[in-house]
Amino acid sequence: MELGVRGKVAIVTAASRGLGRRCASTLAAEGMKVILAARNAAALELAVKEIADAGGTAHAVPADLGEPGVPERLVDVAVRRWGRLDALVVSTPGPPSMRCEEVTDDAWRLAMDMNCLVPIRLSRAALPAMRAAGGGRIVYIGTIGVRVAQPDMVLSNATRLALMGYAKTLAAEVAPDDILVNTVAPGPLATERMDELAAQTALRLGIDEEQALQRWVDEVPLRRMGRPEDLANLVALLVSEACGYVTGAVLPVDGGKAPAY
Repeated sequence: MELGVRGKVAIVTAASRGLGRRCASTLAAEGMKVILAARNAAALELAVKEIADAGGTAHAVPADLGEPGVPERLVDVAVRRWGRLDALVVSTPGPPSMRCEEVTDDAWRLAMDMNCLVPIRLSRAALPAMRAAGGGRIVYIGTIGVRVAQPDMVLSNATRLALMGYAKTLAAEVAPDDILVNTVAPGPLATERMDELAAQTALRLGIDEEQALQRWVDEVPLRRMGRPEDLANLVALLVSEACGYVTGAVLPVDGGKAPAY
């Protein structure tokens, strides 16, 4: 299928590893010009080199998304470098695994800032450039915790639910500008983040990490871990012309973990 994205411009955050990095490389492989943003400059440069070696076009912008002015700077780099902005894919670092009673006010503030306010700031910065381009696509990488509460994951469940409410509201507001806003909700995928969660689960339960990973997989009807490309391929479709009638949606990539309609 021709996605119709060749020559268009995207920003992908948290792009130095995991789902962000896979999304960036997938969009570049489809012909998009991609700004990669993350704090780890060395990892970003390696990701850009891999994209270039595969024939794609990318540019690294080392940045801490929590710092003032960074969203505007990312948009400015995209527009100055390539003249437009068509897509924003927002991935943010996941908060630690905790139970409700363990979470301090500081932990709540940090999680809310990174998982809700940072995506909001990025979206606000991107909208004028997307309108100037005649439309655009915003995709938030959330969690399956917005559809089924994941045990010991209250920070992720709650803050990404807040972002989902924002995303649905924004989708309705900017639809007349042909800007589509969607959320993808990954379940257990084989990334560094999953390794971190397995380590936290193992420590809490006093089991080894292999057993901890198996506990996550046991909740998935397909009985296996997903792959980063399972999510990245869906993101590429959502930012494309081939998917121009979907907005305000929450799309699970979870092997059937969330059974509710």
